[in-house]
Amino acid sequence: MTSETLKDVTAEGATAIPAQHEGHDEEGEATDVGGTYVPPEQDPDVVTVAGFKGGVGKSRTAKELAWLLGGVLTDFEWDWGGVTRGWGYFEEARLKSPLIRAFQTGETPKPLSGRGRKPDLIPGHTDFERNQPRSEVVAESLLQWSRDLKRRLVVDTHPGGSESTYGAMAAARVTVVPAVLGNEELRALEGLLKNLPDYPLLLIPYKVGRSPAAWLLDELERLAEENKAEIGPAVGDYYWIPQRRLRVPICASPVSKRTAPFVEEMKAVAEAVEKYGR
Repeated sequence: MTSETLKDVTAEGATAIPAQHEGHDEEGEATDVGGTYVPPEQDPDVVTVAGFKGGVGKSRTAKELAWLLGGVLTDFEWDWGGVTRGWGYFEEARLKSPLIRAFQTGETPKPLSGRGRKPDLIPGHTDFERNQPRSEVVAESLLQWSRDLKRRLVVDTHPGGSESTYGAMAAARVTVVPAVLGNEELRALEGLLKNLPDYPLLLIPYKVGRSPAAWLLDELERLAEENKAEIGPAVGDYYWIPQRRLRVPICASPVSKRTAPFVEEMKAVAEAVEKYGR
């Protein structure tokens, strides 16, 4: 794999996935268009985003994909840095966890509405770490929720291996794995690939600089070939993303000169997810 290959892959299918319809107010927040927000009705589907190392762009990828694919953002992260608090849900202001209750009762949780401004959400909770069901139960539950809701689920997982992560990956039609081109990050990716060889994996080169080292590109390609994983479109490295404070996804916000490249790259990733295995 070369830098030119990454650029070519990034450009493919960049506009194939339309975002949900929304307007925007003067503060840049999306607003409902045409009245009350109505969730889309979709064929059952589970897309999981996973990684064996934190800080690789997993939660950002899940949030943007949930928006672009019109899916329910389902948060299995139990640390405060996950998508739930960034969405605007604060567990300390609630009496119960919809996620934990759903697993305990066997009922399908009702997603919180993003009202056409951000993805609908099944929120995570800090107590989920010690209340995780077995992986088989997680997988069966996700598939049932998707059928009952008639919605696609986009699942963000906790970094590393856990019952909930393995269950989410088992249920998924495809698991998206952000692959940062760094030595430690690639070693973590290698561990994931070696431990989970039979899962449908789409590797997304993430935080790719303008001129990544050739040996890192070659190493990613080697890992993909040896473990029969597919490499998808690349996403660049943007200094401003960690500084962003808006709750809506970048792809749901007004496109600016600064955000346009990232938005196009994420649309290409969403297109690759749609096409995977089909």
